[in-house]
Amino acid sequence: MTESMELDLNDELISAAHFQSMEAHKDNQQHYKKHGVSSSSMEVLIFAFKGSWEVEDWYDDDHFGETDVDHHLFPSLQRIGEGRLAKVNKAFLQRFQNLLKNSRFQTEVEKAVKEGKKILITGHSSGGAMASFATLWILEEYARKRAIKVPIRCVTFGSPLIGDGTLSHAVQRQNWAARFTHFVMEHDIIPRLMLAPKTSVQGHLPDILKSFQQKLNTNYQKSRKFPKLFHKMTPGKPVPRERSVEDDQAVAFFENVTINASVVARRAAFDLMEPTNSLMEKLSVDFVKVSPYRPFGTYVFCNRDERQPLVVDNVNAILQLLFYFLQLTNENQNLADFALNSLAESLGYEEEVKNGLQWQNLVDLKDLNAHLLTHNHTAGDAVGMSNKALSELSEEAKWCLVAAEEAENRKKENERLIDTSMRRYGSNQTRSEATRTENKIIEDILDEIREYKEKHANGNTDYYEAFKLQDQHDDFMANVNRLVLAKLLDVIIEMLMREDLPDGFEGRKEWVDLGTEFRRLVEPLDIANYYRHSKGNGYMEVRPKRYKFTQRWYEQANVTGFESISESSFMAEVEELKKEVEEPWKKTLAEVKAGLESIDKQVQRWISDEKIPEKDVFWGESMISTLWKKLPYDHRN
Repeated sequence: MTESMELDLNDELISAAHFQSMEAHKDNQQHYKKHGVSSSSMEVLIFAFKGSWEVEDWYDDDHFGETDVDHHLFPSLQRIGEGRLAKVNKAFLQRFQNLLKNSRFQTEVEKAVKEGKKILITGHSSGGAMASFATLWILEEYARKRAIKVPIRCVTFGSPLIGDGTLSHAVQRQNWAARFTHFVMEHDIIPRLMLAPKTSVQGHLPDILKSFQQKLNTNYQKSRKFPKLFHKMTPGKPVPRERSVEDDQAVAFFENVTINASVVARRAAFDLMEPTNSLMEKLSVDFVKVSPYRPFGTYVFCNRDERQPLVVDNVNAILQLLFYFLQLTNENQNLADFALNSLAESLGYEEEVKNGLQWQNLVDLKDLNAHLLTHNHTAGDAVGMSNKALSELSEEAKWCLVAAEEAENRKKENERLIDTSMRRYGSNQTRSEATRTENKIIEDILDEIREYKEKHANGNTDYYEAFKLQDQHDDFMANVNRLVLAKLLDVIIEMLMREDLPDGFEGRKEWVDLGTEFRRLVEPLDIANYYRHSKGNGYMEVRPKRYKFTQRWYEQANVTGFESISESSFMAEVEELKKEVEEPWKKTLAEVKAGLESIDKQVQRWISDEKIPEKDVFWGESMISTLWKKLPYDHRN
């Protein structure tokens, strides 16, 4: 796709998106509305999703209402190596599933993609949650499965959170994060709502949602201007009494959401700052069940004062700001007014958009992080002039923002160190015995194992059988290389499981390719070593994570389903069948024959797969042939 085919945001497009997101609320029948935008510079198809004002469409149960994501609709939303699915809001997910079943959305998207149109998905409040799911589905269905480059963006206004950290990780890994832009008013309570369980807000949420709906159906239809559902906080002026939500309701709702947001943010901060936190601090938060929901994509924090909007794409920093921007900036502020303002801002995006966002001149948090904790006059001015709200944050909040950036920097440094173990950079020379040193790297060792495999390719015993026998010096050296590589890969896998590497690591082509090469060359040796020592349980029951992870990297990158038996691990199944022939235990001879026939078919399928290079795969012909001969004559193939 050329650069001109990308969908870039500007004030005109954002304004159109907001207008359509509010218009979508008015349609009582449709889940969404479609609108085309055409100007001298762009032609965009906008899908705007309506929100819901019923509590059951926000929370599925009395807690946080999360569930496993629909793996058929969203296969990428998982931690690949672990196979751990993202948790998402069940009520929002079900609304989207119903939309796919009961509307023309799929048909209209298909038509738009075929016509090569630029697509903008948008929504306000819970309509934003629907917009996020719709965008994720389009990216899965077209960008990933069909490899179609779709010029698509998602813009939401005051959207609640929809998924957990795994969803955020997956979106970043797939390079989709830049497709999502979430506008959030500085004090809008709705983007923070999912940080609180239903039990803490259910006494007030129905009335608050109903008030939103009533005003949208009356004031908005009359003037198409921002409805004053809740009176805006004005310093020095009392808040008028004629309003739909009373002081005590607003305060109780605000406090419950803020308290829960505090627990989530502080727990996340403890995790970021480890190991500097004390054990007691960590234990104190681990005993509290907190919301699983986390932000993803890019957030633009807006306000009604003359402050420049703040752009943040570090999800840990976004989480901290969602909490700390809800703090009263001085002790003289009236809590009831502040709470009412947090509700009013849920419908305050039109004013911000109408005044012009100056999209090309927004302030990026990354440009200010270096100044947050400095106290000299110049640095203070740099932050204050760029974003007053940021400069007014507490020292604790600023420490958390710096910690979020440092955590990402540590992950990048870990990745850099791992990359150096993969290959030497800046050298195009062919490696030879003379250039190899004691400080070998992964590619060096794989070359040596490949040479070991090729050496036995035309001999009396293949490299699998030779490795099992271990009666030559090169067998011993192959085992040393196997152990070194196993240690290196195990360290990488553990770092992934501890989330000590960037989200995009598992999706990097060079590591997918190297992991696949490693798995195909080395796993047969691990299997040979396992059965050489006559272990009890089958190998597949204790298969090391280094092979499960690298297999899943390959399958994700090549858009294939997970295979329980792969081209690198099928020898374990052959070994199990061999045990049954020699000492029948679980299977009859007929079942052994069926198992061998199944393996034969799979091997032929793998051999014919152009994506699998024959030089890196061991097909086990000798052992399979020997096993057929061990069967009684009437059972042989």
